Amino acid sequence: MSKFKNNIKPVSQPTKKGELAHTLKRRHVVMISIGGIIGAGLFVGASAAINAAGPAVLFSYIITGFLIYFVMRMLGELVIENPQLGSFINHIRNGMGDNTAFIMGWGYWLFWISAIAAEAIAGGEIILRYFNISQDYNFLGTMVIGPILIISMMITNLFSVKGYGEFEFWFALIKVIAIALFIVVGAMALTHLFGHVDNQIKTYTCYFGFVPKGWLAIFTIIPTILFTVTGSEIATIAAAESDDPAENVAYATQTIIFRVMAFYIAAVAIILAILPWNETIPGISPFLMTLQKINIPYASDIMAFIILVAILSCLNSSIYATSRTLFELAEYDDAPNWLTQTNASGVPQRAILTASLIGIVISIIAVISPNLFFASLLSCAGSIIVAVYVAICISQINVRKKMYLDNRVPTFKMWLFPYLSWATIAAFVLIILCMLFDIQQRKQIVLSALTLSFIWLFRVLLCRLRIKSIP
Repeated sequence: MSKFKNNIKPVSQPTKKGELAHTLKRRHVVMISIGGIIGAGLFVGASAAINAAGPAVLFSYIITGFLIYFVMRMLGELVIENPQLGSFINHIRNGMGDNTAFIMGWGYWLFWISAIAAEAIAGGEIILRYFNISQDYNFLGTMVIGPILIISMMITNLFSVKGYGEFEFWFALIKVIAIALFIVVGAMALTHLFGHVDNQIKTYTCYFGFVPKGWLAIFTIIPTILFTVTGSEIATIAAAESDDPAENVAYATQTIIFRVMAFYIAAVAIILAILPWNETIPGISPFLMTLQKINIPYASDIMAFIILVAILSCLNSSIYATSRTLFELAEYDDAPNWLTQTNASGVPQRAILTASLIGIVISIIAVISPNLFFASLLSCAGSIIVAVYVAICISQINVRKKMYLDNRVPTFKMWLFPYLSWATIAAFVLIILCMLFDIQQRKQIVLSALTLSFIWLFRVLLCRLRIKSIP
């Protein structure tokens, strides 16, 4: 029996045709939280962050880690007080109303449906490269291999929620073991127990100093890092289908973020100590370049396997996140109600099939229009996650105020309320302002804002049509 209490009612009541299963265990929720953060963004994307800020990028990772941790702490407070509400979308509904939940829910869905296509395309390219297939056949990666990867992960989700949890558990475990081994091998190389490293710790200062790109670079690179660690909130979606949502979210929130950031910071610190920051090449794994520098045999094959596992893990979680988002939106008539149907195992098959098929269509269209349609889609969805995090923060503030009015105190508190909550919101606003200084990121902000505005206008139109349909 959980020690946490459920007291606050949602703004509107859901209409259900099916019930989700509750078969995930704590180990699943924990590893889903880890797997959601450790993706190809770490194994490949870290190169862009290191190249943009130099050794000072460690500060960027620390700041980003605390921001994500604060968001998860606030989300943990919301979930533990009302675990029956489900994912964070319904907690936003409880804290900010149906309109905001509609906008953030569909925005979040767009973010992850774009991720399905992007990960499928990346996975296809990795497999083609691994087998040394000519670039003349690159279309196979997107037209054939990508859809096959989506279908394979779709099947794992259709089988049962526990099947998804098991796959994600092992995917995440492989990634954790890979990072841990990389840290151990790197540390051994630095102490001359393994391999050979010339520069050692001097790489932190001898190439234009510790802050070669200036202090502002520490903050301007945070948006890039933020998107690579996005995914921790999936743990709250998974917790809704676990045997004890409140306890599992509390455990995940208290422990996972610091563990994962320790992996990030330790791994990047090892890379910076062995590989001079100005030798990193954006788009090429700094892990691979580091392993090659200390003469690890078969480094390319090892990293190709790990990156493919990271891609499959993200693809698996993307299908899960998009299907559950559709399911919860449909419960409140914010999506077609037939998406709430579940099978005997409590799996929303229609939502999973819908999300997977749309992902396949987008990945195929990306071949036809990579620079117009697909690039625009990624830009539209790119910054929406920042808006979702801000909505979570505001919802926590509003729900806490409601509790105080009812003379209740949350069991699992966000610290220094409301100052730290507002400070986190202010930090995200500063991130958006930093993004406006960069031409590419500015485009992303504008397109994401237009996308959310379009979703809001669609919501207004939908409400008016519903009112007119009432006799």
